Amino acid sequence: MANPQKYGRRQVATVPLALSITAVYLVVGGAAGALALHAKSATTAPVPVPALLSPSLPQPPPSLSRTTTTPPPSPSAVPTTTTAPALPAGFRLVEAPGGLTTAVPEGWTISTGTVATTLVATDPANPRREIRLGGAPVTDPSTTLLARITTAAVEREREPGHTRLALAQTTIREFPAVRWDFEEVVDGVAERMAVAYWETGGIEYVVYASGPSEEWSKTRSDLEVLIDNARP
Repeated sequence: MANPQKYGRRQVATVPLALSITAVYLVVGGAAGALALHAKSATTAPVPVPALLSPSLPQPPPSLSRTTTTPPPSPSAVPTTTTAPALPAGFRLVEAPGGLTTAVPEGWTISTGTVATTLVATDPANPRREIRLGGAPVTDPSTTLLARITTAAVEREREPGHTRLALAQTTIREFPAVRWDFEEVVDGVAERMAVAYWETGGIEYVVYASGPSEEWSKTRSDLEVLIDNARP
């Protein structure tokens, strides 16, 4: 990704997907891969077929014939199913680029982002509250997710009005992940942003939320719903 991409309200040089979505419109640096849950089905060994009786020997009477019963599978052999958490009231599922599926607030306007790898959901009551989400192939598999996001953060911190609040490695559903929180002054107004990235199957996924600082508690809550309901 060498071409500059508009991230939200700014122009930023694109870095592996992770880098660009954080610039107010982070461009996802991984491709999408749907997580398939494979349930182990139990297999029962076939019952041996008895050898044919010689025609010269008398056949056993029906009353003496033996019946073989196959025992039920043990509890450990019963297939298990993993399900997503119940969708919270006031949210609906959407499919984003890269195979990402998650929940967004009902009634929010959905549009394609300035890059094809993301969708944008906007609060009709306050357009400054946004959610961005998507997935794309990892552009540099030799670099760790944390290293890519840290590079993006350092680039952003060179811009006036940008303050990093947190940047830490974590896991999301056991996948390598990074959480990044920061604050920016946009058009003279302080805004908070939080981003979660995770990587699996050569795909980098991202969900991003931003909004005025005074409404941050709700915006942050929306982001947690996105993360909890995201698949893969």
